[in-house]
Amino acid sequence: MKVSGVFIVFIFLVIIINPVFGGVKDSLDQKLSAKADTSKVKVLSDLCWEYRFISADSAIIFGEMALTLAEDLKFPKGIAQAFNDLGIIYMDKANYRKATKYFGEAMKLRGQLNDLPGQASLYNKLGIIDQKQGRLKEALQNQIAALKIYEQLGQDKWIGYSLNNIAIIHQNLGNLEKSLEYHKKGLEYRVKMGDEAGEANSLSNMANVYAKMYDTTRAIAYYEKALAISRKLKNEEYISAILSNMGNIYMAKKEFKKALTFYSESLEIRERLGDNKGISSTLSRMGSLYTEIGRYQDAAMALNRALEISKKISVIEEELSALLGLAKLKALTNQTDSAIILMKLYIATNDSVYSERIKQQILDVQSQYETDKLEQDLELVKQEKQFTEIKLIQRKTQLWLLVFIIISMTGAGIFLFYRHQQRQKAAADAEKIRQQEARMNAVFQGQEEERRRIAKELHDGVGQTLSALKLNYQTLSFKATSRDLVQDLKRLQTMLDSASAEVRTISHQMMPKELEQFGLVPAIENMLKMNFENAPLQYHFEHSGFEERLGVPIELALFRVLQELISNVIKHSQATFLNVQLLKLKTHVVLNVSDNGVGFDVDATEKNGIGLLNIASRIDAIKGHLNYESAPGTGTSVTIRTPIA
Repeated sequence: MKVSGVFIVFIFLVIIINPVFGGVKDSLDQKLSAKADTSKVKVLSDLCWEYRFISADSAIIFGEMALTLAEDLKFPKGIAQAFNDLGIIYMDKANYRKATKYFGEAMKLRGQLNDLPGQASLYNKLGIIDQKQGRLKEALQNQIAALKIYEQLGQDKWIGYSLNNIAIIHQNLGNLEKSLEYHKKGLEYRVKMGDEAGEANSLSNMANVYAKMYDTTRAIAYYEKALAISRKLKNEEYISAILSNMGNIYMAKKEFKKALTFYSESLEIRERLGDNKGISSTLSRMGSLYTEIGRYQDAAMALNRALEISKKISVIEEELSALLGLAKLKALTNQTDSAIILMKLYIATNDSVYSERIKQQILDVQSQYETDKLEQDLELVKQEKQFTEIKLIQRKTQLWLLVFIIISMTGAGIFLFYRHQQRQKAAADAEKIRQQEARMNAVFQGQEEERRRIAKELHDGVGQTLSALKLNYQTLSFKATSRDLVQDLKRLQTMLDSASAEVRTISHQMMPKELEQFGLVPAIENMLKMNFENAPLQYHFEHSGFEERLGVPIELALFRVLQELISNVIKHSQATFLNVQLLKLKTHVVLNVSDNGVGFDVDATEKNGIGLLNIASRIDAIKGHLNYESAPGTGTSVTIRTPIA
């Protein structure tokens, strides 16, 4: 039977979550021993609700189990509640399509059951979804529908709740004064009902509005009132939210020490509550604060943890916040490639969430609930406007328009003159750079021609002479009879072999055949083999994307730069391992050379090192970018990025 299968999973989950819900385990065990009935649906619904702050996926499992059991029992009220709970979980996960679907199913059932409070609650939730998706007109209509039902039922507590929601929508519309008006009405209901939790909520929301109005003094005062009530009620969820908001205020005021104090207390409470969504939110804000004050390591830890938690609980808004914070951090710490990757991930994630949302212009909404009052207000405004005031406004408008035209024309003239000067300066600078590059390329071309000439002379001149000497030596060696003479001839042979090998090596280094005939990758492989084949230093060469050859200037420049870098490693690094990476991308070539040696002070050496200056000149000549990462005792990493011509 379907029910028994569901409850095998249920028993398993109860065992898993015992450390979290140990206080309710005994009561759950008692209900599990009874037959499958409506009380078990209630237990599963309660677990779904409680688990939403810890694991959205687990909450969904409990909600679906409650729905399955309620459907098997033909229990409409339980089915409606399960749909409602699942809708809330998907709303938290920013899956608004599924959330709307589940709330719609719950609305149908509660309509059939004539459950007016349940319908009003669903109107509230649908209004929240519309608000999150930017459909503020529909959001206001749903909230007013809820308000009408609560007024019909005389439920003052929920009237205050709906007025609060309407105030938030007006805040999002930018009607801040209107928002405060509704918050004050809601606050009156909550105070009258003795609803201290609601009172704290209204005060906190009013503080949010004052913060939007840049009235930080009032905002902090209202937050402190809300915080005092919440501490009195020991409502840790409210306390942590208010502390986080106060941290935001002080963060905006650049009072980072105070902000960090509030964020830290908020995080401590949310850790204790197991509120993963809140933890992720607070960590993102703390990461941004640490970035602002230059504590980059702490910022990275906070933001990475926020990203990990938000992914785990599938809360997209917090994931986006963490990604954006990490991208900014990487950019500030000159990790450009990582920053670009994170921004691409941020954009892709953002697009996946909002691609199906409809952007529409927000119109002024005149609700049926306020029709009479708004019409009276409009009529009063019409009566108060006099003909002389209209004329005065017209004259002021004409005057300001004339002033604007004069300022615009003057500004345009100044801008055009400045732009002309800048273009002339840019053209002159570009010509200087072009001439400098031409001189540099001519120098390097001359060097390479001289290398070719010397290599040819060594090979064809000295090399041929040594070969002739070796041939004559072999002839003489056959004629030698004296034992002492034979020994002398052997020593002569060793010297000739050594000289020939030295000439070949120098000739090859001056202009390697592999580079001219086969390209950069084989030339590098041969260079590394010749330098390190019998050396104690180990090396690894990795390359990718070289199906076609690069241009001669780029190949030659990268080869000579690598020669210089390897020479530096051999002479100075005391390294035991060398790693060379050569990657051909769509528009760039990247060369990275890393070792585990003693490192050096980049700032000091870049100014004084001739070898490093030669490297920089060669990279400049091919319009590349050169970056050193090293410090004494930490090894060295050199990265070169050059565009493919």
